[in-house]
Amino acid sequence: MSVIKVYKDPLDLYMKLIREGKRVWQANEVENTADHFFNFCITSLSLRDWCINSLKLDGKDKDDFYNKHSQSKWLKYCGDIANSSKHFSLKKERKSNVSGVNEKIETLVPMFMDGSYRHDLSIERPSLEIINAEGSSENLMMVLFWTCTEWINIFKSYGLEVPPDSSIGDMFMSIYYPD
Repeated sequence: MSVIKVYKDPLDLYMKLIREGKRVWQANEVENTADHFFNFCITSLSLRDWCINSLKLDGKDKDDFYNKHSQSKWLKYCGDIANSSKHFSLKKERKSNVSGVNEKIETLVPMFMDGSYRHDLSIERPSLEIINAEGSSENLMMVLFWTCTEWINIFKSYGLEVPPDSSIGDMFMSIYYPD
C-alpha cells in the first residue's frame, strides 16, 4: 500500500492512469500536455510494480510478469519514456523503443453518433508524437488508448479487478465544443 492512502491496489493506480490520460488529452498548452504525459508514463510504469506487489509475485513468476510487460510495445514506450525522463537516459545495455517525443499541433474534428463530422467545430490543440526506435511516429491518442487497453488485458490475465468498461472512453470524452 502507498503512503498516499487513496491508492490501495492496482485498480486505484489504473484509475490514476486514466485521470492522467484525461489531463493529457484535455491540456491546452504544450507544457501541460508534456507534464501530464510524463506523469502518465510514470504511472504506467509504477502500475507494473503495483501488480507484482499485489499478486505477491517473486522469482520466476515476477520475471514472467516483467516479460509480459515488456512484450507490449505500448507499455514499453511508457516505461522507456518514464525511465529516460527520470534518469536522463537508459542504462547502456538497454535499448530504448522510443527515440523522441516531439510536440505538434493537432486538429480535432468532432464525430457524432451518426458518423457525421462537424468541420466547423474543429479545434487545434497541442499534442505530442512519440517517435519509436525505427523512426516511425505514434499518435498520442493511440499511445494513451493502447497503453490503458494493455493494462486491462494484464488485469484480466492475472485475475485482478478489472476497471469499468467506460474508463478508456471517459479519458477522451470531455473536450468542450461550443454550441
